[in-house]
Amino acid sequence: MKDILESLKKLRNDPTEVGIFSDLDGTLCRIYEVPADAVITPEVKQILKSLTEKYALTCIVTGRDSDDARQIVGLDKIIYVGNHGLEWIENGKQHYALQAIDYLSIMEELGKRLLEVNNKDELTVEVKKLGVALHYRQAKNKQKMKDLLKEMLKGIVSKYPLKILEGRCVIELRPDLEINKGEAVKNIALRKGLKKVIYLGDDVTDVDVFKSLRKLRKEKHLETMSIGVASNEAHPLVIHESDFTVGDVRDVAYLLGTLANP
Repeated sequence: MKDILESLKKLRNDPTEVGIFSDLDGTLCRIYEVPADAVITPEVKQILKSLTEKYALTCIVTGRDSDDARQIVGLDKIIYVGNHGLEWIENGKQHYALQAIDYLSIMEELGKRLLEVNNKDELTVEVKKLGVALHYRQAKNKQKMKDLLKEMLKGIVSKYPLKILEGRCVIELRPDLEINKGEAVKNIALRKGLKKVIYLGDDVTDVDVFKSLRKLRKEKHLETMSIGVASNEAHPLVIHESDFTVGDVRDVAYLLGTLANP
C-alpha cells in the first residue's frame, strides 16, 4: 500500500491534468448476487463528489448501461461509460459509438428472448441497450450453469454478429466490435487532453484498460497508473497486468479518499 500511496502522491500534484477512471461493481461497490440491488455507500459517494470538484475528470467505466450506473452513483459531473465502451453519458447527454447503433434493435430482440430463461433462484438476466448479461452467481453449481449458458449463447452467436464476454460469475452477449473499456478510456483521455490517468478495476474486462494505459505511457508519454482489485475471484490477468493491486472495495475507497482529501 505504501508504494501505491507514493505513486498517487506524484500523480495528484496538478489535479487539473489528472483523470480518475474506475470500474463500478467489484471496485466502487461490492458485487451483489442480483445486479439491480447494487448500491454505493454514502462515504464512496462523497469521495466521488470531492473528486469531481478537485480533478480534471472523473469517469466510471462499467459493463452496465451508462444510465444504470448514473442512477446507482447519482452524481451529474461524472462521465458514465457503459456497455464496456459502446455508449456513454457526458454532460447529461447519451452518446453511442457509431458502430454500435445498428445493434440496438438486435440486442432488444435478443434481450426479450433471453429473459425467458430468467430464474430468480439461480440465474439473473440483465437486459441492456447493447448487451445481455447472464449472472449465475446464485447458482448451486456455478460451473455447470456456466457451461450450459455458454453452449446456449454459442448457438445465438452463430446466427448474429455477436460475441461472448466472460466476467465474474457472468457471461455476456454483446456486439462483435473492436471496442472495449481500454479504447474508451484512451479516447476520453486524449480528447480531454489529460496528462495523467489513474484507473481502478477488478475484472478481466478491465485488463484492456491496463494494457491501453501502458501503451499511452509509452507512445503518448502520459503518466498512467492502473490498480487491480485482487479479490478471491480475480482473474490472474487482473493481477499480472496492473501496476499495483489492492485487496477489496474498502482499499479502493481508502485510496480514492486520499486523492479526494490529500
